[in-house]
Amino acid sequence: MTPTPEQEQAKQLFLKREGLRIDAYAGTGKTTTLQLLAGSSSLRGLYLAFNRSIAEEARYKFPQQVACATSHSIAFRGVRRTFGYPEWKLTGSLTPNTIAASFTMPDLVTFRSGVSLPKRTYCSVLLEAVKRFLQSDDQEPQPKHVPRYGCLEALPENQFEDFTQQAAYHVRAIWDAMRHKSAGFPLGHDGYLKLWALAQPKAHADYIMVDEAQDLNPMILGVLRSMQCPVIYVGDPYQQIYEWRGAVNAMEQVVTRHRVLLSQSFRFGNAIADAASVIIRQLGAKHPVRGLATMESHLARVRPKVMLARSNAGVIGSVLYCLRNGIRCHVLGGTRDLERVLEDVRRVKQGTIAQSPELLGFHTWKDIMVFSAQPEGEYLRGLVSLVQEYGEETMLRAIAQCEPQERAAQVICSTAHKAKGREWQYVRIDPDFEAAFARASRPSPVERARGDHQTALGAEMRLLYVAMTRAQLAVDLPTAVMSRFGLKNTTAAILGETVAVVPVSESRQQEDSSLTGAISPYHTPRKDDTPEMAALRKILR
Repeated sequence: MTPTPEQEQAKQLFLKREGLRIDAYAGTGKTTTLQLLAGSSSLRGLYLAFNRSIAEEARYKFPQQVACATSHSIAFRGVRRTFGYPEWKLTGSLTPNTIAASFTMPDLVTFRSGVSLPKRTYCSVLLEAVKRFLQSDDQEPQPKHVPRYGCLEALPENQFEDFTQQAAYHVRAIWDAMRHKSAGFPLGHDGYLKLWALAQPKAHADYIMVDEAQDLNPMILGVLRSMQCPVIYVGDPYQQIYEWRGAVNAMEQVVTRHRVLLSQSFRFGNAIADAASVIIRQLGAKHPVRGLATMESHLARVRPKVMLARSNAGVIGSVLYCLRNGIRCHVLGGTRDLERVLEDVRRVKQGTIAQSPELLGFHTWKDIMVFSAQPEGEYLRGLVSLVQEYGEETMLRAIAQCEPQERAAQVICSTAHKAKGREWQYVRIDPDFEAAFARASRPSPVERARGDHQTALGAEMRLLYVAMTRAQLAVDLPTAVMSRFGLKNTTAAILGETVAVVPVSESRQQEDSSLTGAISPYHTPRKDDTPEMAALRKILR
């Protein structure tokens, strides 16, 4: 390959062996750039990948003098060798049930603040606090690691602070049991990674390359800062979308001697690049994304290959639309997350405890409906609306009809989070993105006092940037999102393969009657239609 001027600059800075930060916009060929850098030197390198599949693929692409691994695989070997833990201790999963069985507490736990939570719900909060501690750079669990979601969102600040003080005591007890060799609490993957980090490991390499560096959590970031060899951080600060998993925007926190930008995208043309640039400018970007001049792309109405939603409720809505219209659809990453949310709706309605963070601590479905009408509960409105319209049992039956294999589907339904790293020709963005923007723009008094609203708005813009840059030829953005950012369609044509259909709301049909006419004749009986599928479509109409 012939390197671009930006890639050539990155290579020359890499060869100085003084540390390097590479900001790589969406589709700019960061893996190819890293291969170029690794091939320019005979020194021993370590390439740290975000997950095992990427690490395994990299072993075939990088020179032999570069070891390719994940931080977890390195930590597993080191901790097992040093501490002699049995394998179950390292690979087992800590669950709310494990915690509940080990703590002596009443079925309804009441705190000094006046908060009352069912025992299992409280254990779910403790488990999440443990996870947040493990992903932090703190030496011990602290009150700040206790999460604030579900019914805890509505607590006044002083009551929540009192709650976290008590909860942190239990979190420290759990962490002690996790480290004890014979105690029944497993460390799990994040636990042994934390132990490895606390042991201050040293690198046996001349340099380290860190892929997807924007998604590093504070714990790994702290380990890398202590390394004595040069570190090359590669990532896109505007694709940091894993705050809920403990990640920080590490690209804004690393300090290196040199820095270079990869702005030339090879994935899409100028129209998508220009729209993406509008988003990242509001996030502080000083340089635009540059589209591929030889590729024509558009903002347009599309018949999508993939439908990307902000939330699980949005994905459920996409699935229902597809099945109503006889479109074979596949949920990226499987349907378990969707089933979990709907099963929790069923649990709450039956008077038992929900297991998902979204519904944590609510005792009745009426409580959830009331909370969803409040500003801090806006994230639940999409789910509540779907449940009220279709019912959780109908939706569970619908999800069961999804194609298990991606290749068998006409349309792929996914959250934007799960689509990261993928690309398709025609992508539709679900309207639930606008609902998220609306919520972030209208913070509750508690959120405003905490200063969370600006952080939330930035997180929504980064997720939108990730979603829209999955498209190669055309992206279909919701009308309200287009208006919010001053964007306009670049063609009046409806683009995409005729085999799939773009979901159209009533308001869009009224806006463009030609679009309605183009879509309505789509569905014809398929040879593989079954009585069950026909009945399902009838139920969903």
